[in-house]
Amino acid sequence: MDDLKNKFARAEDKFGFSVFGGDPRRVADFLSSEEWADIVDYARTTNTLWLLEAILRRATEEYKQDCPVVASKASEALEALGKGVAVVESETSFDVVVRKLKLHGLKVEVKGGECAEVEQPLMKVKLCVSEGRINYTICKEGKVSTVEALLTVMQKIREI
Repeated sequence: MDDLKNKFARAEDKFGFSVFGGDPRRVADFLSSEEWADIVDYARTTNTLWLLEAILRRATEEYKQDCPVVASKASEALEALGKGVAVVESETSFDVVVRKLKLHGLKVEVKGGECAEVEQPLMKVKLCVSEGRINYTICKEGKVSTVEALLTVMQKIREI
């Protein structure tokens, strides 16, 4: 849930729908964006769609009177969740892949052409995009003292 919270915080900054001086109508723009589609994909992977559903139900009710455009978009997004689709379909292009990785808070260095490197502590991922597929190599180095620590590292790699 912390990861979802961080993703929402980044989207809040980008779209300017903060409760502290933002424009709530921008929530509708967010719910039509690739950032929202990424959050939906992440929630599906982590079995937290129930949380997004609760947020969308609440938004539909809260904005029904004061901002019907947001209520309508939240209702549409809720319906799309029920059908198992994201509001925005995205293609697998190099730019989309780089943008999505950055949305997840990763530092991405473009290495020319359609190749990039994502470097995290103790790990580097080299990736290239061609013909709608992502080819990648994960380079990992480090030491752990317990099996639990190793499993944690492996889970983090799976999430990436």
